Order: sequence, then C-alpha cells, then structure tokens
Amino acid sequence: MMYLGKELLSQYADLQAEIEDLQRRIKKTECQIERLQAGGTVLDSVKGTRKDGTIGNIRIEGFPIVSRDEKLDRLRRYKTQLQDSEKRAVELVSEVEKYINSIEDCRMRRIIRYRFIDKLSWNTVADKMGGNNTEDSIRKAVTRFLDKNSMLSDMSVL
Repeated sequence: MMYLGKELLSQYADLQAEIEDLQRRIKKTECQIERLQAGGTVLDSVKGTRKDGTIGNIRIEGFPIVSRDEKLDRLRRYKTQLQDSEKRAVELVSEVEKYINSIEDCRMRRIIRYRFIDKLSWNTVADKMGGNNTEDSIRKAVTRFLDKNSMLSDMSVL
C-alpha cells in the first residue's frame, strides 16, 4: 500500500476545488476555440478617402487568418496544459480516496474523512465523533495513526 503524507491529505479539498477551476477554464478555452474556428470577421475603422471622394472614417472588415491561426494554436496548447493539470489533480484525489478507504479502523477512517475531506475543524470533528472526545485527543489520535503507518509527521498541516 502506498502511504500518503499528511500534506496531501490536507490538500484534498483544495484539489477538488482546483479540479472544478480547471474544468471551468477548459470549457472557457473550448468556447474561445469554437468562436475562432467559426471564422468570425474583424471590424475596424480607418481614416481615408471613400469611393465618392469624401475624406473620413472608413469601416473595414476582414479575416485575420495569421493572427487567428496563432491564437488557435496558443489556445490549443493552453487547453492541453489545463487537461494535463486536471489529470494530475484527479489522480492525486483518487490516491487520497483509495488510501482513506483502505484504513481498516472505521473510527479513524471517519475522523480522517471529517477532517481532510469535509475540511472540518478539529473541534467539530470531536463533536461529530461524540463521547468524551476533545479537539486535542482527536488530533493526537490522527497523528499517532499516521506516524504509526509510516506517514510524514509534519504537524504544521494538522
């Protein structure tokens, strides 16, 4: 079994939020690509002599093929980067969930879910666990459990 560090457990909720953000960015990028591929024209205005000989603003319209192709290429590369980031985040979330589900002690599994997945405070976790549990006793139980299972012992993430 692969052991995960406390740092990764504490990042679980942030990984979920990051995945949602990446999916939103991918969708926005796809919309931009679709608009560019639809062949929209560009409008501009220049000062010059019209066909009737008067001088003034002239409206011009056209297809900026070079800049459109460059922008499409940049958007496609950006979309690929976003998809790679999303894939890595989803894999990390999966590893965290697999680890949590592999914990044999149901009490510890519940505590870890409350703290790291639901992002509850230690005090709230103690209340949910009921009994004579305190914030400190719950936190220490998790620390002992994680230390016992060869995990990182960096208390700053707890």
